[in-house]
Amino acid sequence: MMSNPHVSIIIPFTRPALSENMLQKLQQQTYPSDLIEIILVGAGSGPLATRYGAKALETKYNICYPGEARNIGAHAATGTYLLFLDDDCEPAPDWIAQNVAALTDPDIKAVGGQIVGKSNAFFSRCVDFSRFGFYQNNQARETIICSASMGVPAQIFKEVKGFNETLRSEEDIDFCFRLLEKGYKTLYQPAIKVTHDHRRTTFKALVSYSYFYGRVSGLYVKRLYLNLSSRNKLLTFVQHPILYPIMMFPISLGATLNIIRLNIREYPAILLYAPFIYLSKVASHAGIWQWLLHGFPTQVSQTVHVENSSGETV
Repeated sequence: MMSNPHVSIIIPFTRPALSENMLQKLQQQTYPSDLIEIILVGAGSGPLATRYGAKALETKYNICYPGEARNIGAHAATGTYLLFLDDDCEPAPDWIAQNVAALTDPDIKAVGGQIVGKSNAFFSRCVDFSRFGFYQNNQARETIICSASMGVPAQIFKEVKGFNETLRSEEDIDFCFRLLEKGYKTLYQPAIKVTHDHRRTTFKALVSYSYFYGRVSGLYVKRLYLNLSSRNKLLTFVQHPILYPIMMFPISLGATLNIIRLNIREYPAILLYAPFIYLSKVASHAGIWQWLLHGFPTQVSQTVHVENSSGETV
């Protein structure tokens, strides 16, 4: 019988109160505690890390780009598996065990989990489905996964040189595409569960959140991996600044219908959220259009902490 591997949990630290909630859940894991290394990366992480027996990697400033924070943690990690977790995500008691179980499959080189919002408020659920619509249902499948909850063998992470530190958004999508280029598989495994305390409960928050990620990501990652996704090909095909604002409405509708198709059996209420999912997608593409017109922004008014790319923007 194989022994349990050592795991390192890497958490970009930006929100102390949410981080404490998450650390409390990590204290309740069913996995052997002597095989768990917890690493907080970010300015001011020391006191909280000390209180919960974690390792703190203090930075001189609040890291803006999530790939940089995760790479700093991964460089210092000693585990056989690297488990990435956002500080606003609360893991289920078997979160570590389920990650390890999925990664024992030699064909799987990265695994992501189910990311369900903590709040049942109407617009909170709209955020869940519009930004995390591919990570709601209970059907495992091979797909691009999200770094809000991601497990990777340390050897594989090193092989593909970690996350792209120049990306403010979609660094996890870029990471998965590089795995796919090498012929590796990435798995969405809903048995791996986290509760996402994103605290976006209004229509304004839904739309501004989606616009922000469209604006800061644009089509940069999609242009890099045209041959790995029909979606990437479509968006780059219509990327002319005059054509794009016309096409973003039918593209947003197609994306909304795809999210409904994936989730309607388990969540019939998604039909109530559908108009707002659609508007969220339009807002995201409006952000992409601005990126096409003006390039990467030097400043964006939306305040967003270090976190994952929140799923596909399409």
